[in-house]
Amino acid sequence: MSVLDYFLKANLFLLLFYGCYWLLLRRHTFFSLNRAYLLASLVASLVLPLAELPNQASQTLPVNVMTLPAISVGAGPESSDLFSLPMLLWLVYGIGVVFMLFQLGRNVWWVFQLINRGQRQNALTYIGIRLPDDVISSFSFGPYLVLNRSDALAADEAVLRHEEAHIRQMHTLDILLVECMRALFWFNPVLWLYKRSLQQVHEYLADQAASQLINPSDYARTLVAYSLNVPVAALTTAFVSISNLKQRIHMLQKPATHRRALLSYAAVLIPATLLWMCIQKDTELTSPKGETIEVNQSARQAGVDGEVYTVVENHPEFVGGMEGLSEYLSKNLRYPAAAERANVQGKVFVNFVVTKEGNVADVKILKGIGFGADEEAVRVMQKMPRWKPGTQDGKPVNVRYNLPINFQLKADTPSTSEGQGSLPGVKRWIIDGKEYTNEEFQKLKLAPNTIKRMDVNKEEGVISITTRK
Repeated sequence: MSVLDYFLKANLFLLLFYGCYWLLLRRHTFFSLNRAYLLASLVASLVLPLAELPNQASQTLPVNVMTLPAISVGAGPESSDLFSLPMLLWLVYGIGVVFMLFQLGRNVWWVFQLINRGQRQNALTYIGIRLPDDVISSFSFGPYLVLNRSDALAADEAVLRHEEAHIRQMHTLDILLVECMRALFWFNPVLWLYKRSLQQVHEYLADQAASQLINPSDYARTLVAYSLNVPVAALTTAFVSISNLKQRIHMLQKPATHRRALLSYAAVLIPATLLWMCIQKDTELTSPKGETIEVNQSARQAGVDGEVYTVVENHPEFVGGMEGLSEYLSKNLRYPAAAERANVQGKVFVNFVVTKEGNVADVKILKGIGFGADEEAVRVMQKMPRWKPGTQDGKPVNVRYNLPINFQLKADTPSTSEGQGSLPGVKRWIIDGKEYTNEEFQKLKLAPNTIKRMDVNKEEGVISITTRK
């Protein structure tokens, strides 16, 4: 899985999970469950794109698979252009991540600078901090309960119980997790909604805990009286935020949600499971030679007249045999520019039928690599000249084949094409243990697709080549 695929799938899960929360869960009074759901969905969005269905018992693909040597299709060495589109996209992404991490670090630093200004007083369940002024409203962060001068003198029970609940339930860790996710996926606005919803649930939980010790009506009046205080930093948990004051008072007075609503949490599993199954790889089949092939298209016999065989007495033959087929693909396949720019390589598995007339029909892709390579493979296969048809009981028949075509970028090494003997510094060539001079090697005209391995000894000026025999 590429990084781009992972990012796409993870963000799809984030959108799905938050959409379900907004539609089904946000009005419930199951505040602890809502908090658990939001946190679990964040983690699940990171993990589910990596999870795969367990491998089932392999099925045997009922076709003959012709395995060719790796065939280069004309792509040169990877471009060193520093201003290619993928590089620019990664640069923009990296700048965004660094900026978000800088913002997070600056906010944490600001909070601790504020904490260090106050007078420390250790309590049983938290560390109390008394500020010398009222430039900011009271808040909690981690184990610290920070009171401004007025709140410290008033010793308001509602403020203390509320902020103590935040500390006891470790709400700061939730916000830090969301902030880290926002740095990773800064381009996804749904994480801002995640943070706002988590902070809202935190307030509901703290209000619920505080109102058990204080009369709910008195507590609601305290919230209203406190609502005009100065807001605090984005990472801290203030006693009152004007933006969600109305919802908090409403939730204090709202009757408990009926237990039947718990089914809505289970209902989220349905769309999540469907999305997870949609992003799974297609069913894997195993060829008779043990090579795994992924099938993503239904079998069909377009343009084929009569029964299609998978095993016959005499197999179809390309003019010139396997070497001729390899040469045909080498000359006609062109590496797609999009695949070359993205440095995409891999095998494209093409399924086709050699008809009883020798034509190539019903060409389809079993497994592709995208970026134009699949379309290029189909184009070349459809242009392929006639084969010698296969026979069964002395009669020509239709035969189905799989053909793996390897799209492979050329390494930045000396070419074996004509003119290579004039490369500077090369004195000798050793091919399968036999030594050649530059002139002798140039006359060989060794085809690139016949090379299995190439070793270069720059000090001695020797290039050793092992061919496919």
